[in-house]
Amino acid sequence: MDRYKNLHLWMLLPLLIAQISIFYFYWPDFGSKTWEIHIHYWLVSIWYLLVVIQPYLIQTKRLPSHRTLGIFGFAIAGGVIFTGMSLLDIPLKIIDDMDPSSPGPPAFLFYGVLMAEFFEMLAFAGAVIMGIVYRHDLKNHSWWLVASVFYMIAPALGRGMILLWRAVLSPENFNPMFVFVSMELIYLPVFLLFAYKFGKIKHLATLIGIFLILIRFISRPLGAVEAVQDFLRSIIIY
Repeated sequence: MDRYKNLHLWMLLPLLIAQISIFYFYWPDFGSKTWEIHIHYWLVSIWYLLVVIQPYLIQTKRLPSHRTLGIFGFAIAGGVIFTGMSLLDIPLKIIDDMDPSSPGPPAFLFYGVLMAEFFEMLAFAGAVIMGIVYRHDLKNHSWWLVASVFYMIAPALGRGMILLWRAVLSPENFNPMFVFVSMELIYLPVFLLFAYKFGKIKHLATLIGIFLILIRFISRPLGAVEAVQDFLRSIIIY
């Protein structure tokens, strides 16, 4: 259990990465965001805070408070999943509103984003369920919930990197691969650092987190496949 000492302090790092990444996407344009985006942003933020607070309660031996807050936390996680799934239609709306004659990223990239975020939401939901299943096994319980934070960090990182590269590159020089590589150069080392620190390199939750990188990588070319586009439109209707 010495590995988990000060876990709450470690969890401040993904919280800061997520908030810094999403800051310029969310706050400067606060008034124009839809209610789904507002609710999703705050639910995810609360989830990140809970994964900071809960280890602190365990370390300070406040088990009744930890259990009570845990019930509230899993309700928050349900809200994260519901609102996250409800936002998956945004890439489709962007595609349908695109002007083919205007410069900008091709439609297949948005299908790729949709595919990647769909799998990330499934991974998050699975991690929360496993956190419940292992609620009496502290080591597995804690690592599934730590991993859930990383599963949800990629969308924030991606949006932050899109804004960063658009700020430093002209539209004709913008390359989506810059976004993918730069976000993974943050995601993977930090995630592996946590896995090494807490002795979970070979844990299933760690392998899923690494597998999501592959999903994000192949989602770009798969987004150009018409059958994939038709499938995504068949399961996500707005």
